[in-house]
Amino acid sequence: MKLASLPRVPLATLPTPLHYAERLSVALGGPQIWFKRDDLTGFGMGGNKIRKLEFLAADALAQDADTLVTGAGPQSNHVRATMAVAAQLGLKGVAVLHGSRPPETQGNLLLDELFGAEIIFTNNPDRAQLDARIEAEAERLRQEGRRPYVIGRGGASSLGSTGYVAASLELLTQLVAQNLQLDYLICATGSCGTQTGLLVGAAWLQPGYQVLGVTVSRPRQECLTRIEKLAQETITLLGLNLIVSPAEIKVNDDYIGPGYGIPTPACVEAIRLVAQTEGIMLDPVYSGKAMAGLIDLIRRGEINQQHKVLFLHTGGAPSLFAYQPALSRPQ
Repeated sequence: MKLASLPRVPLATLPTPLHYAERLSVALGGPQIWFKRDDLTGFGMGGNKIRKLEFLAADALAQDADTLVTGAGPQSNHVRATMAVAAQLGLKGVAVLHGSRPPETQGNLLLDELFGAEIIFTNNPDRAQLDARIEAEAERLRQEGRRPYVIGRGGASSLGSTGYVAASLELLTQLVAQNLQLDYLICATGSCGTQTGLLVGAAWLQPGYQVLGVTVSRPRQECLTRIEKLAQETITLLGLNLIVSPAEIKVNDDYIGPGYGIPTPACVEAIRLVAQTEGIMLDPVYSGKAMAGLIDLIRRGEINQQHKVLFLHTGGAPSLFAYQPALSRPQ
């Protein structure tokens, strides 16, 4: 097992807390719900991406990079976190964002600017073309004499996923200390790196819970294919003697709604319910939709009073401020 020997830049405030959501559990009349508060990783306004970037940033430094390049949507948590890391390490940060510049600079986009990022809009709403544009910008930087390190969308690589293999060990230590046996771990799934790391961690540590991803963008089958491939790459990187079988990969795509980054009524309800029962803010792109999925599974009885559930809070609250029309109460 090579986890301890991999270079790592300490960025996150760890371990993140476990929080028993007692009032939310009572409000839903179902299982005991616990939160793993990865919104409180601290650096760059927190979130799950910081765990991945600890390993990715170390690799960038090892390669003598002077620029971090990544991309996603204008309200990307991953881009915001990457630009914060670039600032901390004294590197140039380049953010390639699909679509056009919005009329107002809010939420994560504002933070990207505050972190000093060079921001490039593709003026093309097609997310499928983004990877090629990111690589084109990296090549431009090379031609300018810079040394760019490209981080794929969401930090979803074998090295990035290692952050959530490490998180699985952290979580198991907390569960053992509290004598807590979980049945389910629920997380939002987008670029699939977080769920992959959790699955590899579960296959390694055998904690006894099932990992369920609620996808916020990609269809279920695409997620299954990506996770299976990425899991094997992560296992190989870490030198583990195990497999993540297709039967272990659980993804639900019932809660995407009209598309990525478009809040559904169920997502808005979930954000409000958690805010008003626990004083915890979810986000409208990832954790809000994942919680909407958990709420629906409880109401349908698929997850019931006999179960103990951990909800991985992946952060993202800064994007709330860019979604005011969808989230504000009608006057």
